[in-house]
Amino acid sequence: VEPKELGTNARFRMIQPSRELMRYIDSQLLGKRRLDEWRKAGYNVKLYSPLDNVPFYKGEKKYRIHQSIFRNKQVFVAGAKVLSSIPPAELPEIAFAGRTNSGKSKLINALTRQYGRARTSPKPGKTDSINFYVLGEKLCLVDMPGYSFMYGKQDQIQDLRQLNMDYITVRDHLKRVCLLIDAEWGIRQKDQEFIDFLESVNRKYQIVLTKTDKVLPLDLGRRVTQIEEARIFSFLSMMVSAKSGAGIGKFRMALASLL
Repeated sequence: VEPKELGTNARFRMIQPSRELMRYIDSQLLGKRRLDEWRKAGYNVKLYSPLDNVPFYKGEKKYRIHQSIFRNKQVFVAGAKVLSSIPPAELPEIAFAGRTNSGKSKLINALTRQYGRARTSPKPGKTDSINFYVLGEKLCLVDMPGYSFMYGKQDQIQDLRQLNMDYITVRDHLKRVCLLIDAEWGIRQKDQEFIDFLESVNRKYQIVLTKTDKVLPLDLGRRVTQIEEARIFSFLSMMVSAKSGAGIGKFRMALASLL
């Protein structure tokens, strides 16, 4: 009798993250954590919500975002549904792309602590434009429609997907595409197709694992290892949770270094 082939979940459980990776995840308090873990690590849970000061600060006064660029007011300037309505490029741009409901708008809001600025919807697939948000006179954050599931007529959906690709292809001021991947699911077919497109047009991108608060630290380590072994990212993957704040401080540093 031939041995039964292992299923996807079983293969995932066999992945062994490195000790170095797990030490990093623990030092950043990434993954699903209990409140007492935050407290034992010395962080004021009542003062900081979300805890985006980790691992930089444990003081008893409200932590100030070090990267001054993210202290600027986040202002919505345009929502483009066709290429001709995309605003002129005047600032460096960082785009946030990913599957529907991967947490793009929430992550943008978490970076600036200006919750509600980037438009979110409880119903996945409702974003029907590329939305531009400026931070002072320094940076423009670009919230792109999800590329997996969308509401609307088929021709409208296709036009929106084409708009995503056209923007990424022609935009000279685009410094980086942050490709958001749900930590629970990892890279799926639509994600891989989008990665292939980014590489075909020589566009630099950054893998960002989101919603890390929903997975156990060991499973987060497995997910990162799985991505590393596939060798499909152009820079070291980031891990963040817009809900808990874990990883947000490190992510701000990485983005600020691009400018």
